[in-house]
Formats: sequence, C-alpha cells, structure tokens
Amino acid sequence: MKNKTKTYILLSLVLGVWGVVGYKILSVANPTLPDIAQQNIDANFNPKIRTEIDTFSIKTVNRDPFLGTLLVKKKSAPKNPKPKTVLVWKPIIYHGIISNQNSKVKVFIISIDNQQHLIKLGQTINEVKLVRGNNTHVILSYKGNRKTIPKT
Repeated sequence: MKNKTKTYILLSLVLGVWGVVGYKILSVANPTLPDIAQQNIDANFNPKIRTEIDTFSIKTVNRDPFLGTLLVKKKSAPKNPKPKTVLVWKPIIYHGIISNQNSKVKVFIISIDNQQHLIKLGQTINEVKLVRGNNTHVILSYKGNRKTIPKT
C-alpha cells in the first residue's frame, strides 16, 4: 500500500509538470491580443515654405591641402589664331586604273591641269601625290591637304 501512495503522488506531480509545460506552449502559440483604441489623427500635411535662399561662393584654393605646396597656374601666351588660307586645288580628273594580271602594280590615269599622267602609288607629279586608290576613287595629297577624287 505504501508503494501505491508513492506512485499516485509521483503520477500527480508528473501530470502537473506536463500540464504547466503544455499551458506555456499553448499560451505562446495563441496569444491574446490587447485591445487597441483608435485615435482620430489629422492627416493633413502642411510643409513650411522656406523663403530664404541658400547662397554660397566658391573660392580658389592656393595651397594643396595634402602636400602644403602652393598651386600656381601656368600663364599661357596669348594665342593668335593663324588665318587659314584657302587652298585652291588644280583641276584634277580621275579616268581609271591600269593593272597587269601577273603583277600587283597598279597605274592610275589622272589628268592634272588638262594633261594626262600615268601615276603609281606614292608618285608625285606637279606637287600632287597619289596616296591611295581603287577602281572607284583616288585619294590625292596637294600641299599637305588630302582630297578624294571620284572616277568620272
């Protein structure tokens, strides 16, 4: 009989402990929400109009803040623009190209001042140098200026 009373006492203690643990779990899982009273709030937004204008000025800094040396601007000499002279090209007409099938040398037929000349690439005649050319146009250089002449 003595063992039965100890068993009943221990059984009631175990059930009590598990009951407290179960109650804590249920209270966390289903919390009770507090009642919140709604307040009447005026939701109008009236910003203050700022009439002051923020002004600032930028000043030149004459000293390098890291090195401590003075900054000096180099004065450049006044630039006198050179008047551009208009270069008048001689009358030039591109007639065509002659080439041999066996060699890569191309000879161009070009009229300069109404005189026909046979010119190779890089050759100069009457201050006119043939820079580049193909079947449709040639590029000529005359007194440092380049011009593209189409085939007529």
